[in-house]
Amino acid sequence: MDFEFSQGLAALAGIIPLTIIYLLKPRPKNVILPSLMFVRRISQNTLDSRRTLSKRITDPLFYLQLLALILLSTAIAGPLRDDVKADAQKVMIIMDSSASMTAPDRTNEARSIAIDSLDRENTIIAAESIPVVLAKSLDAKDAEKVINRMEARNTPSDIPKAILTVINEKENKNGKIVVISDFENWAGRAPETYIRIANTKDMELEFRQVGNKTVNYAIVDGYLKDSNDGTYEYTCTIRNFNDRSAELDVQLESKSDTASSTKVSSSVQLSEYGSQQIKFSNIPQGISTVEILNEDAIPCDNVAYISIPEVKPKKILVLTDTDQAVSRSPLITAISLLPNVDVDVRKDLPDEVTEYDTIIVNSKHKPLSTQNALKIAAYAKNGKDLMIIGNECLYDSLQMHGLYPILPVDLISVEEKGSYTIETAGSGKNIFEDVSFSEVYLRRFLGAVPKEDASVLVEVRGAGPLVCMRNINNGTVTYVGFSDIAGTDAWNNFATTPTYPVFWAKLLRYMWGVGDISETNVNTGRYQAFDQNLIIKTPTETISSEFVYYDECGLYSLDQKMVAANLYDSSESNTFTEKRLNLAGENGEIQKHELRTKSPDKLRKYLIYALLLLLLIENAFMLRRRII
Repeated sequence: MDFEFSQGLAALAGIIPLTIIYLLKPRPKNVILPSLMFVRRISQNTLDSRRTLSKRITDPLFYLQLLALILLSTAIAGPLRDDVKADAQKVMIIMDSSASMTAPDRTNEARSIAIDSLDRENTIIAAESIPVVLAKSLDAKDAEKVINRMEARNTPSDIPKAILTVINEKENKNGKIVVISDFENWAGRAPETYIRIANTKDMELEFRQVGNKTVNYAIVDGYLKDSNDGTYEYTCTIRNFNDRSAELDVQLESKSDTASSTKVSSSVQLSEYGSQQIKFSNIPQGISTVEILNEDAIPCDNVAYISIPEVKPKKILVLTDTDQAVSRSPLITAISLLPNVDVDVRKDLPDEVTEYDTIIVNSKHKPLSTQNALKIAAYAKNGKDLMIIGNECLYDSLQMHGLYPILPVDLISVEEKGSYTIETAGSGKNIFEDVSFSEVYLRRFLGAVPKEDASVLVEVRGAGPLVCMRNINNGTVTYVGFSDIAGTDAWNNFATTPTYPVFWAKLLRYMWGVGDISETNVNTGRYQAFDQNLIIKTPTETISSEFVYYDECGLYSLDQKMVAANLYDSSESNTFTEKRLNLAGENGEIQKHELRTKSPDKLRKYLIYALLLLLLIENAFMLRRRII
């Protein structure tokens, strides 16, 4: 027999002194005294009898105390007993909510199984690309309402991750896990492995399969290539997930603000389980769709959405106090290389500034006038884009203080002579992924603190931001702490590094809301976080959030950027697979095993009851003998 605390059996050693005591215990004798002269001799005989060991113990009190000692030591040790686990009253239901579950009747069948599996306390989890907890510790009635509202999403599924998440929650111990899925897509170890893991945590794991073979075609892959003429080429792979050949009609439709809508049709002949690549050229900037017109089981993988950022002509005004005819600023050189950008360099602010999309203030030695500073601040407050370079006169000159209320930072000092590390932060880690700051050293820069509603993109470790943004009335005010003063007075060497023009191209495109192709075309199931709340228009609703979860195929509007989300997952699109997850055989046998647990509590309880009964009997004996 196993014991919880086997050291407790050491108490059985108390049997030895107990036995010795009773063996040596003196036996009183009834003595008839014929004369006082025999008292001394009888006393001597009595003493002799006390020293003699008895061959046997007949006192019932000894056996009561012996049994009590055995029960006490056994209770301390805590004998373990195998208990068959009763039916779980706590149920965790994991429902596959991936794209393949949108096939006809699969979700309805899964709902029915989930409702039949409900018990006293229920947790509902949707298995998408990540586990999504929809409800926790609900009674059966409320849990049924949650299940009836569940809808499959357009994402891949990760059922093993959902199972392990539930198993690792301590509060789920002794519960039952019910996994309901079509098991079209299973990533990870064999399912019986997770059953064994669950059993070691005193949990039961049950798999329930739904769905039958259905006809489906899908666009399983797609990518864009820049044609370097303002258009793109799109290549996609179309696959037939059926045991018979099919002729598919595919149509490309393009919509653009700068060009008329176009439609291009194509016919694709696919053999059974076959696939084929097709290409579409001259795709303009804007939104386009490639669609399989044939009906099938899963609608979301029949359409591929394409989002190509539209680069509209921009007009930039650069206000600077340096003579460009003598020496052209590295900043102006870099932004002049951008396509569709007209750069106007001036020393004074023109009377009409509304014609400019962006104003860059780069006053190095001579500040703006107080009046011009206030005009530029008003320009930014009207929803225009403004960029301010962090030169010394921005900090020292009172005339420049008119810009302070709109700056995304509070300037506090001029820093110099130090070893500084420049690093990206927040969204800047993605924006400036191709920009190297490791070769940049700083001689001087303005120490600053970001304002509460500002986003830091690049910073000096421990010393403040170098690139910081703030949104004002649909416009953006950007502070750039990289001064482009050249020569012996240069504040930094950034302008001499190869990635300097890339930095300005990335920064301006981001400020204008012109994303990269990789940023505007993503796969579903992805999460993206932001530095602040954004108004996000999903394919079905409008929300305000600091992150977006691409769980639907379609177009997402993020501020000024349009993102296309596509499934592109052949595992989810394959609803005709013949190699389903094997839920019979070894897996089925393990699943039917009784879940046993070892517990000392029940036996220990009975031992203590018996011990208390023995103590009562012992006290009764002692009272009768008038010992107590």
